[in-house]
Amino acid sequence: KVLDYLRSKTRTRIPMADIVEFALLTARRQEEICRLKWDEVDFEGGTAWLDDVKHPTQKVGNRRQFRILKPALDIIQRQPKVSEFIFPWDSKSVGSAFTRAIHILCIDDLHFHDTRHEATSRLFEKGYSIQEVAQFTLHDSWATLQRYTHLRPTDVPER
Repeated sequence: KVLDYLRSKTRTRIPMADIVEFALLTARRQEEICRLKWDEVDFEGGTAWLDDVKHPTQKVGNRRQFRILKPALDIIQRQPKVSEFIFPWDSKSVGSAFTRAIHILCIDDLHFHDTRHEATSRLFEKGYSIQEVAQFTLHDSWATLQRYTHLRPTDVPER
């Protein structure tokens, strides 16, 4: 419902549908998405670098490489190169646009950060291991990563 609404808003300055889809594919926070730079994406290797990734003890200088799936790389490639940043908008503006859409749609208790939880669960549903999902989300421990996983027994496929 949210993505359909955002896709219908073609006259907006911020490509919110692309940003939300990107978040759902990468488990990136809105602040990280708005800091992602063109020259730090390895399209062939399917990875990107990000500076100052959130960490409980190391706030600045935490440069990390993370895995990006092809559909997320496709979203990056369709963005216009108008800045060194792929999504060159203030993260607060992105958050406000998301909140406005949620309010218009009368959806209770949904926040942009929930896309990180959904993305993490989707990666596990695809069959990635804990160690592999951590390469996307950049969580250092299973205890932290586990808080972002909302799988049900019915989500686990028979192998």
